[in-house]
Amino acid sequence: MKRFVCMLLSLVMVMGLWAFPAFAQGYQDGSFEGAGKGMGGDVKVTVTVKDGKITDVTVGEHQETPGISDAAIEKVPQEIIDKQSTEVDVVAGATLTSDAIKEAVKNALEGVSGVKEAFKLAIQPDVIVVGAGMAGLVASVRAAELGANVLTLEQNYRVGGSANTAGGSISGTGYKAQIAAGIEDSPEKFYDDFVSMGGGEKNMNTEIAKVHAQRSGEAIDWLTDYVGVEMSDQVDTGGYLSMNTNRVTYTAGGASSGGGLYFVNALMKKLQGFLDGGTAQLALDTMVTELILDENKDVLGVVADGVEIKAPSVIIATGGYGYSEKWLKEFNFTNITSNDPPTAIGSGYDFARAAGAAFDNMNYSSCYGGSVPVSGFQASLRANINYPGAVWVDQTGVRMFNEPDATSMDKRTVWRTAKDNIVYIIVAENMIKEDTPLFTGMMSNSAPFTTQEKLAELLDQGYAFKADNMEALAELLKMPELAKTMETYNKDAAAGKDSAFGRTKDLQAFEGPVYAIYTVPYLMMTAGGPRINGDAALVREDGSVVKNVYIAGEIIGSANIAGHNTIGGIGHGLCATWGRIAAENAVKNAGK
Repeated sequence: MKRFVCMLLSLVMVMGLWAFPAFAQGYQDGSFEGAGKGMGGDVKVTVTVKDGKITDVTVGEHQETPGISDAAIEKVPQEIIDKQSTEVDVVAGATLTSDAIKEAVKNALEGVSGVKEAFKLAIQPDVIVVGAGMAGLVASVRAAELGANVLTLEQNYRVGGSANTAGGSISGTGYKAQIAAGIEDSPEKFYDDFVSMGGGEKNMNTEIAKVHAQRSGEAIDWLTDYVGVEMSDQVDTGGYLSMNTNRVTYTAGGASSGGGLYFVNALMKKLQGFLDGGTAQLALDTMVTELILDENKDVLGVVADGVEIKAPSVIIATGGYGYSEKWLKEFNFTNITSNDPPTAIGSGYDFARAAGAAFDNMNYSSCYGGSVPVSGFQASLRANINYPGAVWVDQTGVRMFNEPDATSMDKRTVWRTAKDNIVYIIVAENMIKEDTPLFTGMMSNSAPFTTQEKLAELLDQGYAFKADNMEALAELLKMPELAKTMETYNKDAAAGKDSAFGRTKDLQAFEGPVYAIYTVPYLMMTAGGPRINGDAALVREDGSVVKNVYIAGEIIGSANIAGHNTIGGIGHGLCATWGRIAAENAVKNAGK
């Protein structure tokens, strides 16, 4: 249901904490239906009440990820029945599904129909912000801070986007915590790291890379001092590829999943002040389907849920296209799964293309290896590609790398460049240990699976293959080089020296039954995007600027700033730095 968010609802939704009251006794007997918002869409339930008490909760139609949502669907309904309340604990690793079931039960018993209200414009906007992830929230707060009337439109039922489950890292230079740590740095050094680590200036938009390096530090200080994000005092080189200078810092939630919520919660709290003051409007569950363009393809406004809304300036902060098979397969992959939220559908890229924007670095996309596509496009199961003793082979049976020594970038390159993006993980029975799981979950559930049980399941599904020996496995998979590859490998293992790649770690001969596990890459962040200039304005191939529209966040494309690499904190850095730049220029364009 579309909501113009009040203080309580905003805070509850942003925190992701559904504090529903205990049920009063004496509900009317009968069967009631309700729905709640899950990871993949609506989760529907049927609630049965007898003698004034809940006697049954049945989860019906849903689009939650198998394996991840199963525990919540099994446990949460019974907990609600036992406690006669939705104030029950969520199931670890399945928080969103748990919350969706609780919301659905509450809605069923309160008679909430789930019928959406028509969108109603409550303010005359100077700036429309499309998307309320971290970049959209930054842009909304900054534009409102500068005196503009701001309308923020979000397709999802809550704000935050990818930041809701992301870690809390962010990178920049010259911010107060870095200076206090005694670290000498400069925008020039930051830019030099982009160039040296990203494969040279040919791989980036040098104009915006320099602007990002120059303004990244002030964005971090703004988040801390103005917005009130609770930050740690830790400053280091970050994960992924380590930079030459310590310039990555973290929220108080740290680098692990959930740390990004510190950004979201503080930004939403700040935005709430403008909502309460009547200078901002936030509409959730409101889908922007297109831009309003004039005859020159300059932007006049947006169409949201069939309603035309015009404004002097529009900011596109829709995130990447990591949950769009159409965009990923057009530019990047033959086979791919996504660990992105289902809202990352690439709509902003569609808008930019309609306005005639140029695109850069779309053929480059970082990825991770080892997804077993049991759930289709949505990633839900990962093979441990570094399992002790395991090797990687392509579809012909040829090894691809020194597996244990592969860096994060090496692994991505292997899966990105493999034919059809298919890589098989080869393990033998003698390597499998009960205390070392071969598989873990993904999305919001990274729990390990019992190896033999999961192998048996995958054998039935056709994602794992078993044979008594390597020759039989090669025949089963139609891999002409596998037997020869592994014969050489076993001889090398006996001699203690890998003749192909120099591997010495976990160099074990394959004995007994052998397994091959079919894997493809999975994505967490896209790296290319529409071309912009240093003002965050959209640019066409001929160099002309698309008037009245600005870009912020992941849609810019990390590769366009940092080149062909992944550095710590770049994702949130794109949101903070360019959310502010886009807002400042959008407000100026609106004449405020």
